[in-house]
Amino acid sequence: MKIKILVFVLMLLISRTALASPEGSEITKIPSILFLPITDNTGMKNTGYITEAINAQYAKKYPAKKFHVIPFPDYANQINSNSEAETENEVIKPAATLGADYVVRTDLQTIKIKRGFKGIFIKKWCAAEIPLKITIWNVASGKTIFNGIIQERGDKSAIIGGVIGLPFTVSEKSAIKKGLEKLGKKIDKDLPALDQINIDTDTASKNEEHTTP
Repeated sequence: MKIKILVFVLMLLISRTALASPEGSEITKIPSILFLPITDNTGMKNTGYITEAINAQYAKKYPAKKFHVIPFPDYANQINSNSEAETENEVIKPAATLGADYVVRTDLQTIKIKRGFKGIFIKKWCAAEIPLKITIWNVASGKTIFNGIIQERGDKSAIIGGVIGLPFTVSEKSAIKKGLEKLGKKIDKDLPALDQINIDTDTASKNEEHTTP
């Protein structure tokens, strides 16, 4: 009799667990992100430090402990080696094959440099306007969840003359770095968090089908 009671209690617990997690319920998973290489439309030379700063900010915004970053070479192997993915569908389809939840595309636009003089002590200044166009897609839905230009300005100035020396020029690189610091804060503020996402089990099974080689 005691054995029958124990079996009944065990079956009751199993049935309650099944009811608590019915088929089609939501499950939580770590999102996977594919970052496409930053497109450089600045027309400037030696801009590696700019793309490095932007990528560092992405790593801060979407840390490895919360997100899985899909290696770009894996994506590159999925697209036609003779052509680049240009349309939205051509970007999303291979990303879905790799199991990506989100795709991030970044286009660095023309950086406008301005120079001049100001102040009683004749400060020479340099300003850099840095526009960054960012597009983020939700791969499962195919919808664009962010599409806009984030822009910031960096300023740098120096007094002509003085005890130490005579800086007749102000480095545009230093102005750009100032702008990148402000741009990083804006990226952190304006971009969607893309935190833990809830995926319906039916959708999850479809994603598994997409990832099957």
